[in-house]
Amino acid sequence: MTTHTLAIAGSTLHTVMCADSLFADPRFQVSLVITPSPRKIGRKQLLTKNPLHEWAENHKIPVVLVDKKIDEKVKEEIITAATTPLHFLLVVDFGYLIPKWLLELPTIAPLNIHPSDLPKYRGSSPGQFTLLYGEKNSAVSLIIMNEMLDEGELIHQEKFDVLDTWNAQQYYQSAFQLISPKLPGLITDFGAGNTIPTPQPLESPTPIARRLTREDGYIEWDFLRLLSAPDHVSSPLLKEAHETIHNWPQLIANAVKALSPWPGVWTMVPTDTGEKRMKILSATVESNVLKLGKVQYEGEKKTDFIDNYS
Repeated sequence: MTTHTLAIAGSTLHTVMCADSLFADPRFQVSLVITPSPRKIGRKQLLTKNPLHEWAENHKIPVVLVDKKIDEKVKEEIITAATTPLHFLLVVDFGYLIPKWLLELPTIAPLNIHPSDLPKYRGSSPGQFTLLYGEKNSAVSLIIMNEMLDEGELIHQEKFDVLDTWNAQQYYQSAFQLISPKLPGLITDFGAGNTIPTPQPLESPTPIARRLTREDGYIEWDFLRLLSAPDHVSSPLLKEAHETIHNWPQLIANAVKALSPWPGVWTMVPTDTGEKRMKILSATVESNVLKLGKVQYEGEKKTDFIDNYS
């Protein structure tokens, strides 16, 4: 039986899900983890290791840490840590530009898992954009990485239906639950030459699923009340999406799901004590009327919104 050596680059619980599947399979040896350095998080700003970093330490796998970018120092550490030739590099939720030398390091191929129906929604936020644009079907894609943005050849796509109730977190969880148990077989078949990769079209039919900002979730209160005067929409994300989805109530309801849990759809509402931030946690559309469900005012618990706005 052939054993493939593999390095994994990533940071999240989704990466861990994939790492667990490969680690448990005797056809693979996870010999290196590349992951961001610990960061200060929370109100107390505690230095915290990401889930993949902790996973690697628990499994006694060598770790190379990355700060701002994969520089010459990181390159030297990776070359030194890779004591045996790497057959594969698997990149999952990593967030860094992969330089050409690292793409060329594995002797078979650098691979990436991208949770969209490529060539749709290339970029760092594919799940959020899939939900925002109201897609009913999607896929999670295993591709060969190249120097372009999610344009590598397709090894496999696992198709799935997008549920109306999903937020972004649930979308990603479902996508990785589908692909992770199949990874050992998919990568083994590819490595044995039993799978012929399929080139992607050069052009994507959708916008690039760019990295989101806090301002992408902001909607002016006056606009939210009336859903008119689109020039007053502050969110650059919604302005762009409205060129495709012209129905404002549906677009905002989509955004509430797509931008949950972060950055969330939020506004500033007038109160007796001044403006207060309000995050919209749920919203539906009935007879083309936007109905806000659960909301949360800053410093308060979740509550029901009492009015409907068309």
